[in-house]
Amino acid sequence: MKTLKITFKPVLLLLLMGFAFSSCSSDDDPLTEEPPQANNPAIVLDCDYFSSGNIHLENVPGAPIDYIISCDPKIKGDILIDAGVVIAFEKNAGLQFIDDANYKIEMKGTSQNPIILTGTEKIKGHWRGLLLSTDNASNVMNHVTVEYAGQIRPGGWNYKGAVIGAWGGVMDFNNVSIRDCQEIGLHWEARAGNLTLANSTFTRNDVPIVTNANHINSIDESSTYSGNVNDYIRLEHTGADKDITFHNIDIPFFSNGLNPNNSAKRTFTFKPGVTILMDAGSEMYFQGAFRYQHETIMVGTPNDRITIKGKEDVAGYWKGLSILSDSPLNEVRFLDISNAGETIGDPNGAIKLGKSVFLKLHDVNFINCFEYGVSLNYGHGYNFSLDYSNLSLDNTPKLFSDHNGVEVTNP
Repeated sequence: MKTLKITFKPVLLLLLMGFAFSSCSSDDDPLTEEPPQANNPAIVLDCDYFSSGNIHLENVPGAPIDYIISCDPKIKGDILIDAGVVIAFEKNAGLQFIDDANYKIEMKGTSQNPIILTGTEKIKGHWRGLLLSTDNASNVMNHVTVEYAGQIRPGGWNYKGAVIGAWGGVMDFNNVSIRDCQEIGLHWEARAGNLTLANSTFTRNDVPIVTNANHINSIDESSTYSGNVNDYIRLEHTGADKDITFHNIDIPFFSNGLNPNNSAKRTFTFKPGVTILMDAGSEMYFQGAFRYQHETIMVGTPNDRITIKGKEDVAGYWKGLSILSDSPLNEVRFLDISNAGETIGDPNGAIKLGKSVFLKLHDVNFINCFEYGVSLNYGHGYNFSLDYSNLSLDNTPKLFSDHNGVEVTNP
């Protein structure tokens, strides 16, 4: 393992002189002043240093910045960074943990001595950041600050952001601060592996986090995400192949839709207070295919309503919710749904129900939706159970229609 460590041994003569001077009591003795603190230079690490072997970066005594990294190396071994280490990256430098050997990343700072990964200049996007694809289960970043990073990385994969998880990458983020970064603070791609995130802060970035539906379970109330140029968690890709919970965090989610696959039954839970912005033309599609009847549990409270609306306040901006499952757990309660509906074609309700559906629908406000609140399937072989009450229209013309766009007054 490569280790960089510098120590300074005491000089006996200076100690003796210090003892002699400390015995004097003259008020005008200039040598009673405190000696100046050491201000040692950082150690510069180039790509050759990272070319092989394990890495252990320790504190450099007396150095405000311990190391300067001047390139963007591919790490070829485990890396251990001690608490309190400060690393400054030159322009376009970074670290790539992308070797197939899945080496371990261990960055364990403390609350008193965090690890700082910064730029040699305090400018957004000055350095590239971290690219992670190692799936070592022991990977950890604890009490680490990443700042002034974030670029679109070269290579054609469209990797962008300050900390990027890709191709099976695994990381346990705890008490991590990602701030003042360009593009994206944390970009955890659909191809990445397990994401654990807690007690962390994302602020003053262009976008705090971009990920997909399969990773949003980790984005919860233990962390803070506000104070960015774009204050939302961007969800890319619509596919979902696991149970999903939307937590009530301090900023909205911004989604381009949701469409679960049918390899197993899925449960979709929306906690009270959740806000979701929907992209143009998007749809949340909770289907019931074959023997799998997905469960939709979207239950707010009178004081913490769930809000799903278009990113723009325009009727028909997004298509709405489609529920095609007959699970007895399906429930929508205390929801404000805005800007939904089909502008061309039918059915055009903000909430569309299939022909075999079970749904409890209560205390829902339809706000500035295109034409109807709910579209019901009265086609051949329909069989649905709809238990509803307290449905209100706000700048939405009509409440119920069939799938042909014809008004239904008493479903």
